[in-house]
Amino acid sequence: MSKKSEVQNFVSKKIYLLQAEAGLGSGKAMMANLRRGIGHEPGEMPQLFGIILSDMPEAFISKSGIATKEEWVCYTALTLYALHQQGYDVANMPMHENGKFSIGTALRRLSSTYEGDSNAEVRMLQRLQTLATSVDMKELTHHLRGIVQLLKSKAIPLNYEMLAGDLYEMQFPESKKQVCLRWGQDFYRIVQKEENKNEKRDLI
Repeated sequence: MSKKSEVQNFVSKKIYLLQAEAGLGSGKAMMANLRRGIGHEPGEMPQLFGIILSDMPEAFISKSGIATKEEWVCYTALTLYALHQQGYDVANMPMHENGKFSIGTALRRLSSTYEGDSNAEVRMLQRLQTLATSVDMKELTHHLRGIVQLLKSKAIPLNYEMLAGDLYEMQFPESKKQVCLRWGQDFYRIVQKEENKNEKRDLI
């Protein structure tokens, strides 16, 4: 199994655990702590050690005291998920969904919710471009936080397992461009589908 797949599996299992315990006091406390972790770096908040580090593969764990790429991804994905899910019932409106809910797909869906706003698509594309040009995980996380807050406001889900894989690959120059291209393709792929639907309606 590739390191990317291991990271995705770990994040997926953690989210499943959070969803399963969402109605319990312990689950609510974990989600609240994860939200408080946004804006911090891995290791800065001891109350998150158990949530993030328990059952983490040994290969992910730093030996130097500086967070590894894997620790950064797991921390970022789980804290953003907690922010995204806040205020929504997990059973009826999960903000983590399997399927093709990438950042590109989600931003495109978000732009379509601003009816009558001719600049919405441009603004969402600019946010995608800003993500693509982020120089490190701190900057990338900062921009992702703003996007997640917008998605949350419109109840648009995201595949956090997919996001975890993308964030892992974004930390390597050779794969970063491939991730960015996929995001761009997802953003415009939905546009093409919408245009095709409109053409079919015109023919009826």
